[in-house]
Amino acid sequence: MRCCKQAVPLQADYFPVATPRIQKAMNNVMELLNLVNKCADNHKTSGTVSFCGYKYERLRKYLSSVSFVSSWNDDLDCVVTFNYCEPIYYSTDATTNNCNDHENCNGSFFQGDASNKSRSQLLSQATEFFVDCHDSISCLILRSKNLKETIGKKNDNEVYMEDVLYMRNKKSSLDHGDVIEVCLEVDGCAGAGASAGASADKGNFLPIYYSKPINAFSHPNRNTMLQALNWIMNKLKDIGSLWRKGGSGGGGGDGCDITKKNLYMLEMYCGCGAHTMAVAKSNIFDSIVAIELDQRLVDACIVNCRRNGCCPSLMTIEQEGSQDARHYGVTPVHVFQGNASEWAKKSTSFWKQTQKETRAANYCNDTVSNKTSKSFWYNQYYHVLLVDPPRMGLGEDVIQLAIHGSFEHIIYVSCGRKALIRDLMLLREAFDVVDLVITDLFPRTDSVETILHLQRRSRKMNTTM
Repeated sequence: MRCCKQAVPLQADYFPVATPRIQKAMNNVMELLNLVNKCADNHKTSGTVSFCGYKYERLRKYLSSVSFVSSWNDDLDCVVTFNYCEPIYYSTDATTNNCNDHENCNGSFFQGDASNKSRSQLLSQATEFFVDCHDSISCLILRSKNLKETIGKKNDNEVYMEDVLYMRNKKSSLDHGDVIEVCLEVDGCAGAGASAGASADKGNFLPIYYSKPINAFSHPNRNTMLQALNWIMNKLKDIGSLWRKGGSGGGGGDGCDITKKNLYMLEMYCGCGAHTMAVAKSNIFDSIVAIELDQRLVDACIVNCRRNGCCPSLMTIEQEGSQDARHYGVTPVHVFQGNASEWAKKSTSFWKQTQKETRAANYCNDTVSNKTSKSFWYNQYYHVLLVDPPRMGLGEDVIQLAIHGSFEHIIYVSCGRKALIRDLMLLREAFDVVDLVITDLFPRTDSVETILHLQRRSRKMNTTM
C-alpha cells in the first residue's frame, strides 16, 4: 500500500482490498513464480534436498513488479502484466533496445544473439505459465522499455477488457417511487431488491456492456464505482422526471415550444463511457454529448455505444430524428474527441455573444444532418452537465461555461479534494450544492471520491442568458 506517497509493505501474503478474481490471480502467480524444478534422481539418495532452479526462471529474471487489472464482474477478465527493468529480449533493431552493442548488452535475458530464437524461447515459457494459471487470468503481458508481448486476448495493438453491469427499475423501500439499481450480477440485484419471500423479475434487467483498454484509466474500485453510479443515476432520474413534469429548469421560451424542446446532457471527461452507457440505457435524456481527450478512450466509448445500441450512426432516421428518442428504448450518444477547455471556450463564446433569438433558432433547427457536427453541439441547450475530471479538477474555461451556459444542474465527480474546493468557490457564483456523497475510493489510503449535485440559483434579470 501507499501512505503519504511512500510504499508500505503489507505484512500478509494476500491483498484483501482487491477483487476476488485478483486475489485468486495473485496467489496463482506467486505460487508459479516460486515453483522449483524437480531434481534429478541421483539427488534423492543423498538424503538432502537440492535446489534445482525455478521452473519459470526466465520470467523471474529482472522482474521488477506485477500489475493486476480485473473486470468489475469477476466472471470476465483479469489481465496480469509483468514489468521488467531490463529488455525482455533484444530485437534486431539496436535503437529499439537502446543499446549500441548487442554483444555487450549486459542485464538482458538473452545476451549476445539477437535472433528470433530468444523471443520464441521467452514466449514459450510465458505461454506455459499462462496455461498453468488460465483459470484465474485471461491475459498475460510481458513489458519492458519499448517492448511488449501479449499472451491471450488481443485487439490490434490494444488489449481490451470486457465487462458487464446490470440495471433495472425497482420499487423504493421508502415508498419514493421507482429507483434505478445497478449491480454486478442479476442474482445480486434480485437478492438485494426482492422483498422477503418474493423473487425479482430477472427479465427487467438491462445489461450494460463495456470494452475498456487496460492501459487507459478506468475505475479501479468496483464497490465505490457501483455506489457512485447508483447515486448518479438516481439523481439524474429525479432531474429528468422533474423537467418533464415542467418543474425546475423545465425551460421552453426563446421561441421554442416546450413540447418540442429536448432534454440534453453534456458529459465532459467521459472516458470509455462508464457513466455514459448506463445513462443512455436508462432513457432519461433525449440526447447525450460525450467529450473525451484520450483517443483510446474515445474509440472505446464509440465501441461501447455500438454494443449498447446507442450509437447514432446505427439508428434509423426516424429514431434519431424523433423529438423524443426515449420512446425507442435508448438515448443516442454523440461521442467527440476533444479538449474540454477548448470545447468550453467555443461554447461559452456562443452563449455570451449570440442573441437569444439566434440561439433559439439554432436550437429549433434540430435536424439529423446537423447532429454529426461538433459545431452544432457547441451551441445547444444542455440541461445537465456531468463532469468527472482528473485530480487537478476543472479548468477555468469549463467553469466559465458552467456559469454562463444553459445548465441548470451539474453532477461533479471528484477525486481531488483541493481542486474540488477551488472549483466550488468559483461555481458558487451561480450554483448551490444541494446534495453530495463521499465514497472510499482507495481503501487504506487517504483518497476519497466525492460526488456532488449542484443546482443553479434563479438567474438575474440582467444576465446575458
